[in-house]
Amino acid sequence: MDDIEAIKVVQARYCRAADTRDWDLLRTTVTDAFSCDTGPGGMGLTTGWEAFLERMRSVTIVTVHVALLPEIELTSAATATGVWAAQSLAHMPDGLTVQTFGHYHNEYEKAGGAWRLSVLRLEMLHREIRPPAAPTAGGPAGA
Repeated sequence: MDDIEAIKVVQARYCRAADTRDWDLLRTTVTDAFSCDTGPGGMGLTTGWEAFLERMRSVTIVTVHVALLPEIELTSAATATGVWAAQSLAHMPDGLTVQTFGHYHNEYEKAGGAWRLSVLRLEMLHREIRPPAAPTAGGPAGA
């Protein structure tokens, strides 16, 4: 597999691992010094794997992250950058739903033959916050 395809795979695994809360898989997708900045409309900046894991474990929400239309540039034999169209959905325990649209501006490092995310920065373009759906007369949705 070439480097650009390997970077696409690590990005996809990162999103899947975050959404399924598979911490072992997530660990294989980021560097020790991983920096994640989702900005003021998100959870802000976290630096380092341990702090990031604590951040991820602290939230009890259902998420769906999607990264599309990659623009990947190899900057050396062991570094790369990538810009991805990004969408995410977060469903809170109280029923509130937050959907965001923007771009990931990421950096990647290759070590031991494997690519990993070293920096993830979300540039949010739009965010929608929806209140919980009102109960219907017929009972819960889907009943």
